[in-house]
Amino acid sequence: MLSFNEPGWFTFFLLFPLFLWFRFLWRKRGGRIVFPYRIWGGDGFRPPGTWVRFVVVFTHVLFWFGSAVLIVALAGPEITERDEVFLSRGIDIMIVLDQSPSMGARDFPPVNRFDTARDMIRRFIAGRTGDSIGLVTFGSDAVLRSPPTADYSWLSQRLDELVLRELGDDTAIGMGLAVAVLHLADSNAQDKIILLLTDGDDNAGEIRPEMAAKLAKDQGIKIYSIGIGSEGEVPIELTNPDTGAITRGTIVTHFDETQLRLLSVATGGGYWRANSPGALETVFQAVDALESVERRVTVRVTSRPLHRPLIIFGALLVASGYLIRKLLLGESP
Repeated sequence: MLSFNEPGWFTFFLLFPLFLWFRFLWRKRGGRIVFPYRIWGGDGFRPPGTWVRFVVVFTHVLFWFGSAVLIVALAGPEITERDEVFLSRGIDIMIVLDQSPSMGARDFPPVNRFDTARDMIRRFIAGRTGDSIGLVTFGSDAVLRSPPTADYSWLSQRLDELVLRELGDDTAIGMGLAVAVLHLADSNAQDKIILLLTDGDDNAGEIRPEMAAKLAKDQGIKIYSIGIGSEGEVPIELTNPDTGAITRGTIVTHFDETQLRLLSVATGGGYWRANSPGALETVFQAVDALESVERRVTVRVTSRPLHRPLIIFGALLVASGYLIRKLLLGESP
């Protein structure tokens, strides 16, 4: 940000019109003196050439522009920068999202479970500051979509790109948790958490959820589990990611609440059931309130003065105009 220490010097710009009037009008106020040629006896006055007039105008521009630069320099210009320095970092969070076909169940009208979960995740991300947040999704396998990052816009973009069924038709909860633990293990954040969102039972993958929970506990990582959806028969709509064909029908869903609760308790986290959009939003608000750290922030202000180069530049302009008039045009003092 540009600022001035002595802005009062700018009042001198108000005198510029007076100086210009005196220079070009007041000094020409008198009449002309006529000398008969026989009295003068010399050569007649010749109007200056075009190049002379150009040089005269150019020197005037140099003088007045240089004077303006000097006034700005006297006003003490400086560039001030304010930086927020975080003295303590936030939380590292890995969101583990179920991407299996059952997340297409439409018991969260007007959209399905998956789209509702994504919307709540976006709101959760928007409400965090100073945290690094990553994303893992799982179906028959688990994939890292984003490592922990503070670039929330990029993370949201990765979230928007997700398509149901692109990771298969099974539910590998343990694999999703293991991938998240792997990418939080080397973090030196004060707190590390995993936010698991799923609507099914673990039925695929080489790593069981209990093993993944033990790995998380050993790394000091808390697991917060959210069971999404209602149990029983619900309508479902799926789009084939390869052909674009839409399939509609019903599905009977259930998940092992006991397992999810044990995973969370074992790591010092918590478990919630969310069977409606309002309930899911309440759960995210609860997690947001539980997992927050006091961040100490200091403001560092740096100033870079600009008056020295402006003084040199302005003086060079004024001096150049003076020297051109004296040396090139041969003006006398």
